[in-house]
Amino acid sequence: MIDVLIIGITFGLIYGLVAISYSLIWQSMNLIHFAQGDLLMIGGFIAITLINLGITNMFPVVLITFVILALIGVVMQNGIYRFIPQKRVVTRIIATLGMGIIFKNLAVLIWGSNSHALPETFFPGSAISIFGISIRPVYYWTLLISITLVVLLMLFLYKTKFGLAVRLTAYNTELAKLMGVNPLLYQSVAFSLAIGITGVSGILCSPISYVNYKMGLAFGVKGFAAAIIGGLDSFPGAIIGGIVIGLIEVAFGQYLSGYIDAVVFGIMIVVLVIRPRGLFGKSKAIKI
Repeated sequence: MIDVLIIGITFGLIYGLVAISYSLIWQSMNLIHFAQGDLLMIGGFIAITLINLGITNMFPVVLITFVILALIGVVMQNGIYRFIPQKRVVTRIIATLGMGIIFKNLAVLIWGSNSHALPETFFPGSAISIFGISIRPVYYWTLLISITLVVLLMLFLYKTKFGLAVRLTAYNTELAKLMGVNPLLYQSVAFSLAIGITGVSGILCSPISYVNYKMGLAFGVKGFAAAIIGGLDSFPGAIIGGIVIGLIEVAFGQYLSGYIDAVVFGIMIVVLVIRPRGLFGKSKAIKI
């Protein structure tokens, strides 16, 4: 039971980080970015490339991967999405799907179609025994890195003036302009942070799921489901939604092999029917 709980929470935290990235992009840009799964895959491949280049320590690999993916986010936001008006919803969604296809094909061209794995020794430390259950380093490092990213993001958004400007831009773009805030700048910052977090998620899932050009679909879709279940405008909800999906997947996966994804999306649909804004989403009052 404990091992199921540990593995389920590990998977859930990865889904939760992807869900947070969906939520951050949605809150800052009103955009559902369906390329998140493929960017997660790119993060995994970049980590493997850095290791092959001789950078074997986990901490610089995580930091460099985050920075590279954040820079990719800046290029995407300023080179593509800023030129598509928010009112053109369908066009924006198609653009995100197109970016996902581009990243997937780039991965095949650069790294090939074979699966790759991070070395077992990538995550430092040794296994920890709890109640007779051996916990590998990947599991407790996933917990520590996930919590650290969430705490740092919350501190940035709620304890700094820059974060306040990001939230103001998300709340009301026109009001932000009147307050002297450049919405494009802060949308770019929020978008790059989200992409960087997604890239780190790709490292965390690499020892559990081999890195290959097709892996982005599963993690991206389940991260999206976690964001919907928890609420797109709630960061804690995104994490909780991810953990719920991870626990369900691990606990019932062996009994519902091949159908677990249907169960996850069935739960998502039920949540949407009962609470359209998600379990922890906030209802917005509109003054007339």
